[in-house]
Amino acid sequence: MIHRLSELSRADLSKAGGKGANLGELIRLGLAVPPGFVVSADAYAEQAREWRLSERLSDHLAAGRWDEAAAEAAEVFEKSAMLPEIERAIRDAYREHGAPKVAVRSSATAEDLADASFAGQHETFLDVEGEDAVLLALRRCWASLWSPRALRYRAARAIDHLSVKIAAVVQRMVPAEFAGVLFTVDPVAQRADRMLLEVAPGLGEAVVSGHTTGDVYRLRREPFGAESAPSADVAIDDRDRREAGRPAPSDAMVLELARLGLRLEKHFGCPQDVEFAFQGGSIHLLQSRPITTLGAAEIEPLPPPPKLTRAQRKMLESNDNDRFPIAPKPLDQWGFCIAIPALTRTLRFAGFDVSEADERALMDQVWREFFVLPLGRPTLGLLKLPQKVATSLRTDWMAWWEREGFKRIQEVCAPVDLRALDDAALLAHGDRIVATTSDVLGQRFEGSAAQMAAVALRIPVTLAVGSKRADAIMGDLVSGLHTRTSEVNIALYHLARKATSAGPEVVQAIREGRPEALRESEAGRAYLADVQAFLDEHGHRESTGLYLSAPTWQQDPTPVWGLLRGMLDATEPPSEEAGMKRYRAALEEVTGKIRFVPGLAGAFERTLDQLRRAIVFRERSHFDLTRGFSALQAVVTEMARRLHERGHLPSTDDIFYLTIAEVRVWLQGKAPPLEEAKKLVRRRRATYGVVNGRWQKRAFGAGPANTSGDALQGIGASSGVVRGKARIVRDEREFNRLQAGEILVCRFTNPSWTPLFTLAAGVVTDTGGAVSHAAIVAREYGIPAVLGAARATERITDGQEILVDGTEGRVTLLR
Repeated sequence: MIHRLSELSRADLSKAGGKGANLGELIRLGLAVPPGFVVSADAYAEQAREWRLSERLSDHLAAGRWDEAAAEAAEVFEKSAMLPEIERAIRDAYREHGAPKVAVRSSATAEDLADASFAGQHETFLDVEGEDAVLLALRRCWASLWSPRALRYRAARAIDHLSVKIAAVVQRMVPAEFAGVLFTVDPVAQRADRMLLEVAPGLGEAVVSGHTTGDVYRLRREPFGAESAPSADVAIDDRDRREAGRPAPSDAMVLELARLGLRLEKHFGCPQDVEFAFQGGSIHLLQSRPITTLGAAEIEPLPPPPKLTRAQRKMLESNDNDRFPIAPKPLDQWGFCIAIPALTRTLRFAGFDVSEADERALMDQVWREFFVLPLGRPTLGLLKLPQKVATSLRTDWMAWWEREGFKRIQEVCAPVDLRALDDAALLAHGDRIVATTSDVLGQRFEGSAAQMAAVALRIPVTLAVGSKRADAIMGDLVSGLHTRTSEVNIALYHLARKATSAGPEVVQAIREGRPEALRESEAGRAYLADVQAFLDEHGHRESTGLYLSAPTWQQDPTPVWGLLRGMLDATEPPSEEAGMKRYRAALEEVTGKIRFVPGLAGAFERTLDQLRRAIVFRERSHFDLTRGFSALQAVVTEMARRLHERGHLPSTDDIFYLTIAEVRVWLQGKAPPLEEAKKLVRRRRATYGVVNGRWQKRAFGAGPANTSGDALQGIGASSGVVRGKARIVRDEREFNRLQAGEILVCRFTNPSWTPLFTLAAGVVTDTGGAVSHAAIVAREYGIPAVLGAARATERITDGQEILVDGTEGRVTLLR
């Protein structure tokens, strides 16, 4: 049941799983691998038989009910008693190795094969210490064999669920100075004559999981498959240093690792994905497995990155990086058919001539820098823009929204039995959602022109307080607004309060990240009903941008559970009173200093009131418009189901790598053979890797950080000063990391992040500006915020003490 790693080889796949067998093989080659042992797949199988796992899951598996199967399995592995002989053997093996800190890694018997890596499907736990902690990590590794994502992954590859077993590797932790991943061929550029290396200080898991962006090296080599490939013939072609001054391994260590990678490639007979750690001048191997993303995949032709005008760069930096932090996938283009006509309509409304050809090119092109909108040719109509802004200010746009705009959105998004529609009707329903939402969005953009009044208001503000304080005072003047976003945040707070009053079993399930356990008690089931009611009302809220490929809260409530976990200890509801105080103080200061001009103070106050109403309208209408994207996502889900069941798509998620034109044709019965479809999807996935890398570099990594010694400079988006512990949150899955009173540091925020502001003492972001959602909500709650502090998430260390000056837009790094 228990095997030392040194006893294993790749012949032991059936008992040690792919990871365990490969590590044993590396040891047999005489390579440095941290010592450890494997809890065999046979031990898992014996325990699963004892718990009658297959009988409990078979009905769910036969019906394809992945979530129900996962919940049932999680309950089995969490609650059931372990066989005494298995538990005793694990405790003995751990003590025999000195009871050190260990990594506990899943190792499935279908893992790390030549055509399916299962990378990321099963769990890994680091820095595990103590016998009980090792046993708990083992149970969770076993349970990850039955997670919804692992079930879907196997189903898409026609792998029999009940035939797969799982082992677990328990391995001494290496105090790595540097770690990362080496690909012996370049899987992104599909180059067999080049190796790709990503390395960063610290543990490699952060690089593998995407939580840390490492330095990227590209190394020249003899092409894979060449008759003679001398292992010494490697050289560093170029390197992409993500942060100036960050420690890096020596070139000698990098080249030694590259030669080691070629040795592994030759031994295993195929290109390798190698995880490693550098420590004390030595290379420790943590894994070597086949690269499964090569095949016949080629990169599709990509246009060169466009040259941006200053206006386009400003728009990208201040707004779009928040809303679109990752690159869109091909099918996301259908969603852009909502936004693009609305945006070009707005440009024409402002007085620019945008050709229909430019608009059509934007909607039809797949791989591109989407948000580089053509500003068009200026016309004399621009002279009428001030008058249009004044008219927009006088219009009650909220009344229009309630009377017409929102009603149209509600009508087109009303529940429909999508399965009952034939293919043509399903497509027509999706097109109707796109057309209606786009038309309403276009009118909404014209209404939002009132916000341009901020440009005019800045003149008397500067006159009153000077140019240095103008930004901070302008922010305070639009503080304390009650928006739809703040209503959602308050609803989340009250939902968290309900948990604390529902009983300790409810609180414990949320704190431990096990919402499925709530099904076990009456109080838990009642709370699940409360959460579902919240999702029914607010679940159309977007997560990672307005993308069809990005799940909403309703589709994936994981971020909501993370927010609830963080808010369990919140003692007071979010309040806009602090923002209102700042608004009143700023208004009194400005009007008091401009009264010497007759009528100016009154006009200023009236215009400011109209501007504040315009901002509230923008936030409310944005919240409601996301219903259109959510309804369109439901259509896409149904299309994916049909194409997959008809044998046209390997998995339902693959639909996002098709264009809407391709989906239309495929639904009309003109889909290519499945093998051709697989090749197309592989090629698109490979291309997306390049596109997203370029997108990320432009959005978050282009250019040096704006720094001065131990300080970062950004945009002061919400005034005030706070000192505290920085907590870096990379994505929605890490919401639960933020504790009350800490300073939230993240790459970007969008509306789904703003409930964290009820806990945060301050906010710092890599991107964003004074008019972003983050800025508005920070001002509502009266917490200091510095946005657009380039590379703040790289410069600031998690847990570091920092000083945030939201008035000056400055972040000082302390101890």
